[in-house]
Amino acid sequence: MGYFNTKNVSDKLACISLTCYVTNELRKKGKDLTCYDVLLQICKDNTTELEKNTFLKSLGVICEDLMYFCDTFPDFGIKPKEMPSTIRSLIDKYCPF
Repeated sequence: MGYFNTKNVSDKLACISLTCYVTNELRKKGKDLTCYDVLLQICKDNTTELEKNTFLKSLGVICEDLMYFCDTFPDFGIKPKEMPSTIRSLIDKYCPF
C-alpha cells in the first residue's frame, strides 16, 4: 500500500481536481476517456505496472466518483496546458510503500 509523501491536503485535492478538470475538458471535445485513461497517459513514463494497477487505478476511481454529476472543477490557479505536468509532479510525491 502506498501513500502521498506530503503533509499538505491541498496537494492531494489538487491532484484529484486537476485530473477531473483535464478529463472533463477532453470529454467536452468528444474524447471517450476515463480519469484512469488520462492518468495513464500523463504517467506513461516512469510508472511501474504495479503502480498502474493499484495507485493510478484507485486514483482514477476516486476521480470518476467525484466527477459524477459535476461539470466544474477547481483549477487551483493552474493553466490548462500546465495541468498534466502539475498532476505528474503531484503524483511523483506518492511513495509506493
